[in-house]
Amino acid sequence: MTNREILEDLDYEELIVFENPDYDEAIIGVSHDDRVIYDYDKMIEYLVNKEGMSIEDAADFISYDTIRSLSYRGEDAPIVMFSIEDYK
Repeated sequence: MTNREILEDLDYEELIVFENPDYDEAIIGVSHDDRVIYDYDKMIEYLVNKEGMSIEDAADFISYDTIRSLSYRGEDAPIVMFSIEDYK
Protein backbone atom coordinates (compact mmCIF):
# COMPACT_ATOMS: atom_id res chain seq x y z
CA MET A 1 0.00 0.00 0.00
CA THR A 2 1.41 3.42 -0.94
CA ASN A 3 1.52 6.36 1.43
CA ARG A 4 -1.10 8.13 -0.70
CA GLU A 5 -3.40 5.14 -0.38
CA ILE A 6 -2.90 5.22 3.37
CA LEU A 7 -3.86 8.91 3.41
CA GLU A 8 -7.00 8.09 1.43
CA ASP A 9 -7.90 5.26 3.82
CA LEU A 10 -7.57 7.74 6.70
CA ASP A 11 -9.96 10.15 4.90
CA TYR A 12 -7.20 12.59 3.94
CA GLU A 13 -7.82 12.30 0.19
CA GLU A 14 -8.49 16.05 -0.15
CA LEU A 15 -5.04 17.12 1.06
CA ILE A 16 -2.65 18.84 -1.33
CA VAL A 17 0.18 16.51 -2.36
CA PHE A 18 3.06 16.88 -4.77
CA GLU A 19 2.15 15.47 -8.17
CA ASN A 20 5.23 15.57 -10.37
CA PRO A 21 7.25 13.93 -9.02
CA ASP A 22 4.95 12.49 -6.42
CA TYR A 23 7.54 11.81 -3.65
CA ASP A 24 5.15 9.18 -2.24
CA GLU A 25 7.93 7.46 -0.30
CA ALA A 26 8.82 10.78 1.35
CA ILE A 27 5.39 11.31 2.93
CA ILE A 28 5.87 10.87 6.68
CA GLY A 29 2.62 12.16 8.12
CA VAL A 30 -0.05 14.81 8.44
CA SER A 31 0.20 17.97 10.55
CA HIS A 32 -2.34 19.07 13.16
CA ASP A 33 -3.77 21.49 10.58
CA ASP A 34 -4.19 18.75 7.96
CA ARG A 35 -1.17 19.35 5.76
CA VAL A 36 0.90 16.54 4.27
CA ILE A 37 4.42 16.37 5.72
CA TYR A 38 7.36 15.29 3.55
CA ASP A 39 10.85 14.37 4.72
CA TYR A 40 13.42 16.35 2.74
CA ASP A 41 16.05 13.60 2.93
CA LYS A 42 13.56 11.06 1.61
CA MET A 43 12.66 13.44 -1.22
CA ILE A 44 16.36 13.53 -2.14
CA GLU A 45 16.52 9.72 -2.00
CA TYR A 46 13.46 9.47 -4.24
CA LEU A 47 14.98 11.69 -6.93
CA VAL A 48 18.35 9.93 -6.75
CA ASN A 49 16.90 6.40 -6.81
CA LYS A 50 13.83 6.83 -9.05
CA GLU A 51 14.86 9.69 -11.34
CA GLY A 52 18.60 9.02 -11.54
CA MET A 53 19.64 12.48 -10.34
CA SER A 54 22.81 13.25 -8.44
CA ILE A 55 22.37 14.42 -4.85
CA GLU A 56 23.29 17.97 -5.88
CA ASP A 57 20.83 18.00 -8.80
CA ALA A 58 18.11 16.56 -6.58
CA ALA A 59 18.70 19.26 -3.95
CA ASP A 60 18.55 21.97 -6.62
CA PHE A 61 15.38 20.48 -8.12
CA ILE A 62 13.67 20.39 -4.73
CA SER A 63 14.74 23.95 -3.92
CA TYR A 64 13.74 25.51 -7.21
CA ASP A 65 10.98 23.29 -8.62
CA THR A 66 9.27 21.96 -5.51
CA ILE A 67 9.69 24.22 -2.48
CA ARG A 68 9.25 27.40 -4.51
CA SER A 69 5.89 26.08 -5.72
CA LEU A 70 4.63 25.94 -2.14
CA SER A 71 3.95 29.68 -2.04
CA TYR A 72 1.45 29.21 -4.88
CA ARG A 73 -0.50 26.60 -2.93
CA GLY A 74 -1.53 28.83 -0.01
CA GLU A 75 -2.02 27.86 3.60
CA ASP A 76 -2.86 24.24 2.74
CA ALA A 77 0.53 23.63 1.10
CA PRO A 78 2.49 20.55 2.08
CA ILE A 79 5.23 20.89 4.67
CA VAL A 80 8.81 19.88 3.86
CA MET A 81 10.60 18.82 7.04
CA PHE A 82 14.35 19.30 7.32
CA SER A 83 16.05 17.16 9.94
CA ILE A 84 18.29 18.95 12.41
CA GLU A 85 20.67 16.03 11.90
CA ASP A 86 21.53 17.66 8.55
CA TYR A 87 23.00 20.62 10.40
CA LYS A 88 25.23 18.78 12.89
